[in-house]
Amino acid sequence: MRYFCAIVLLPCLLFSCTRGKDAAGVPPTPEPEPPLPAVQPLPEAPPLPVTPPMAVLQAGKYPLWFQFTDDGPVLIETIEDACFSAALIPWPLARHIRFILARDNEIMMAVNRDGFILLSPWQGASSQGGKQGNDGIGLYRLAGGEPRIDDAMPPFDRPAGEYWQHYTTGAFFLLGEDRKPLALLYRDDRFIDSDQPIPQYRLWTFDLQTASPYTMAMPALDAYPAEKDWNIDALRRGADANWYFRATRKTTAQPEIRMLRTGDFTIPGEQVSLSAFQNSAKPEPVSAAPEVLGKMLGLVFSESGYGAAAVVSPEFQSARFFAVNPDSSAIAGFYSGAYLLAVSANGEAFYIETRAASARRFSLPALPEGFVYTGIAMIAGAVFASWEEQEGYSIGAAGFMVIKK
Repeated sequence: MRYFCAIVLLPCLLFSCTRGKDAAGVPPTPEPEPPLPAVQPLPEAPPLPVTPPMAVLQAGKYPLWFQFTDDGPVLIETIEDACFSAALIPWPLARHIRFILARDNEIMMAVNRDGFILLSPWQGASSQGGKQGNDGIGLYRLAGGEPRIDDAMPPFDRPAGEYWQHYTTGAFFLLGEDRKPLALLYRDDRFIDSDQPIPQYRLWTFDLQTASPYTMAMPALDAYPAEKDWNIDALRRGADANWYFRATRKTTAQPEIRMLRTGDFTIPGEQVSLSAFQNSAKPEPVSAAPEVLGKMLGLVFSESGYGAAAVVSPEFQSARFFAVNPDSSAIAGFYSGAYLLAVSANGEAFYIETRAASARRFSLPALPEGFVYTGIAMIAGAVFASWEEQEGYSIGAAGFMVIKK
């Protein structure tokens, strides 16, 4: 039970010590207002975000293990508690961390069949509703759901309810000058015959000023509307910095598949060949990485024996895949601009700083048989790593871990 004390749960309500009426229901006599000072005080701090963190994590030398449930991430005492706790189901249907992004000093996740998770540094000052000394990492969950049918609301501003539970997350990336996170939802027909309609609301985003995710328009994708039975089931950034996506329509006598490319989401994409679309999924050469990262990857590859890495960075719009050997087992990496942190599926970790001659090796906490690490990042001096139980194309239990290293 030692891990539970490392989390500071936030109160749901703040209570005031004053009342508007006395016990008899009679308003109290107002006290005279004091004279205004000669120098006006500074304006109050901006209001708190609408969405408070569900917990504040205080990472230490012992790992904090979280597992995804119907109610979001739940703290478990040890990773062994996750064994045999969830049925193995095809990955498009399973709740797990599908994608990870980094923006400034925040880590964002798109959780399949659930919504968004945000980790952000938390300072326990009164202006944030906390107590001094409660500094840590704010854990936010914004669950996806059913758009509200309200004709008075613009169709792309409708809030979410349980919508995400019906669809698979196909992409997660940052867009625009404000680097807004966007996730693509689609109906997956490759593993089962789904009775769900094609999602009318494909692209979702979030911020802490709203209580739940909300939808966004994108002309390049909207040129293939769901109302005409088009399903956008793939979207990715190619090595040429263009975006490639696939539109499918299966309700006609002859199913249609169109592969497209665009460098500007505000205009319709152009059709490309099957080979061009397939090539967009190939890893980039290490020479395409920022120079400092390329040197770090070269050292890690030469010392570890791995030849490929999926890297998340605040400098990237989405995760990027670099390789010197595309057939090699891949590691997951996080590049801050000053260091590279990477981990293999079995928890072998590598840390290297700029201009370092070699990488430091260490191990993340061991996982049970059949479990693997799938992603890594660092926030507020703590290591974050996603994990899941895998068997073939199926996933059982899944979650993430936070530890000081």
